Amino acid sequence: MDCLSIQTPAANPDTTAGDQDMADAVRDETKLQRALVGGGATMSSAALFIALFRAPGGVFLRNKLLVDAYYPILAVVFVFGAVEVAAGFWVAGDPRRRHGKGKVVLWASVVPLVLVTALGGFAVLK
Repeated sequence: MDCLSIQTPAANPDTTAGDQDMADAVRDETKLQRALVGGGATMSSAALFIALFRAPGGVFLRNKLLVDAYYPILAVVFVFGAVEVAAGFWVAGDPRRRHGKGKVVLWASVVPLVLVTALGGFAVLK
């Protein structure tokens, strides 16, 4: 079965993306803005692609209530990703004063990221 994978490139081609980049984003203002905008855009696009190209499956088929909750969950993840992108641009306006609030948004983005990964990963069927 063919799959399409959504990946964001590393900010610096000399380094590899990984856990160290997330840790650096918490400390560095520029990397925080990049992580918020890039992570939010990736999360929103993944939720949108999953909603468009993947039907509910697995545990969602056990109950009509879960089937009905599938698309609203993806819509909430999409909106949260858009809010995360907006927060990245907002933090860029005054990085010294807004750095703490940007970190909170970055750490809160872990929950929707787990939801998107659980619902379909970052792989979308062709």
